[in-house]
Amino acid sequence: MQRDDIEHFSLANSVYRHSLHHPAQLAISFEEHELSYGELAAYASRVALALTQHQDWVRRQEILPRVGLLASRSIDACAGLLGTSWAGGTYIPIGLKSPEERLIAILNQCQLSALICDIQGAKLLTERVLAACPQLILTPDPERYIPADTNHKFAIQNLHTLPAVTDHGPPVQLKGTDLAYIIFTSGTTGNPKGVMISAGAVRHYIDVVSALLGLRASDRSLEVCELSFDFSVLDMLATWHAGASLHILPANRVMNAVKFARDHRLTVWNSVPSLIGMLSQIKALSPGVLPDLRLTVFGGEPLPQSIAETWQQSAPNSTVHNLYGPTEVTVSCLSQPVTSPLLVTPQRNVIAIGKPFPGLECSILTNDLQVVAGNEPGELALCGPQLAEGYLDAEEMTAAKFPIINGKRWYLTGDRAFRDSSGTFHHLGRIDNQVKVHGNRVELEEIDTHLRELSQAELVATVAWPVIDGGGRGLIAFVAGAIMPTEHILAGLKHRLPSYSVPSKIISIEQMPTNHNGKVDRAALILALENGTAGAQVAHSSTKGCA
Repeated sequence: MQRDDIEHFSLANSVYRHSLHHPAQLAISFEEHELSYGELAAYASRVALALTQHQDWVRRQEILPRVGLLASRSIDACAGLLGTSWAGGTYIPIGLKSPEERLIAILNQCQLSALICDIQGAKLLTERVLAACPQLILTPDPERYIPADTNHKFAIQNLHTLPAVTDHGPPVQLKGTDLAYIIFTSGTTGNPKGVMISAGAVRHYIDVVSALLGLRASDRSLEVCELSFDFSVLDMLATWHAGASLHILPANRVMNAVKFARDHRLTVWNSVPSLIGMLSQIKALSPGVLPDLRLTVFGGEPLPQSIAETWQQSAPNSTVHNLYGPTEVTVSCLSQPVTSPLLVTPQRNVIAIGKPFPGLECSILTNDLQVVAGNEPGELALCGPQLAEGYLDAEEMTAAKFPIINGKRWYLTGDRAFRDSSGTFHHLGRIDNQVKVHGNRVELEEIDTHLRELSQAELVATVAWPVIDGGGRGLIAFVAGAIMPTEHILAGLKHRLPSYSVPSKIISIEQMPTNHNGKVDRAALILALENGTAGAQVAHSSTKGCA
């Protein structure tokens, strides 16, 4: 099916539908606040009316109105997303951890018609940030967070006191090629990339993933993601598609996720695997601790075998899906059921990424975009209706990453993978996680595999350090919550790896840094090395050539 052939669609359709047929059904819960589908639809429609009544809400010749969401996980953030979609706009989530310069750059680039903030987002509206904001700002308690002397420059409305809508009507329906959202990811150059996802791509994704997971109206789903992480699209839209309830865990309580799930009798858990590693490290997991869970979805990063086994014991009644997918292919596009025996990628000890969703094609390509022979490794490429429209204001990058091959448009993931004889795909790490150390090609994630086994810890990471003239002079490994001594780990690595792949140091740290998506943050580890702040228990290698 071509994207232009997909019938018109709105991200708010499910909430609208359930508000008509099951208005009293619980839709969303956050802290002490709960909204039914009827109440959530009413809130979203008030936001939509405020947007459409402003003079800047006009359809331009080529793009829909764009609304920035400067908000954390919250009811206000969800209502802002739904209200934007209800009004026929494109939502753009902006992470609250963005430095001021990055925040200003995104605001300037996006040409917003409006900005919606929750309380946490409103705190970021400094004088410099406000100078880059659109005229219309919707935020709670604006008198408290926005200086009075700036009010004359803006049309500022209190998000919590918007006028009621007596007859809101159905959401505006977008064409398949209209943009549903633009989400910014970090580029390899350090500059954020705005990935443009169409309404047709979201429609296909929600239809397929909802059928795959089999969500029910009685389900109670966990939300631990910020809107700036596209896993939130699965959490929100698939939950509401089923008529189920979304239970948002506040960001400052993420380490209490197990207690939160037990207290709220949650049945669906969606998260990155790193969260399980952190919960295991603080002893929050034990056999049978989550008996109510019936469905678990992991995604966003490789799923180590050890984490999968820990989770099977902790949530014995839950089926588990390992989903793979880059942001550029609408959240996820391959799935592997996590069953016994585990289907593990050889030499990696991570769960296979599985087979493609219906309607999608996967291929393994060589450097010159030819299909590899047999089960040889290469770059994973994806084709189908979930592909992004490209990168915002980056035509050359879009052309390079979304080439036309044999008449079809593909996305080059930058991931190394191979397909086994059963047609199952296996992830072999990021191509850009291959580094050269003294001229030798080293795969950081291969070292991480051995680190997990030898340390008996689940949160590990290796970085090239220092990097001089594009090449690594050595390797540094980090381990959080290691059971075995670092000297033992280092000795084991020397027996398993060639000398040039053995880290010069292993640093034991209390907590592994993660980025705003909850993934292990190698860049933060490198920054700590640069600043001289990385260090606890350290084992040194005498491997020749390592710094």
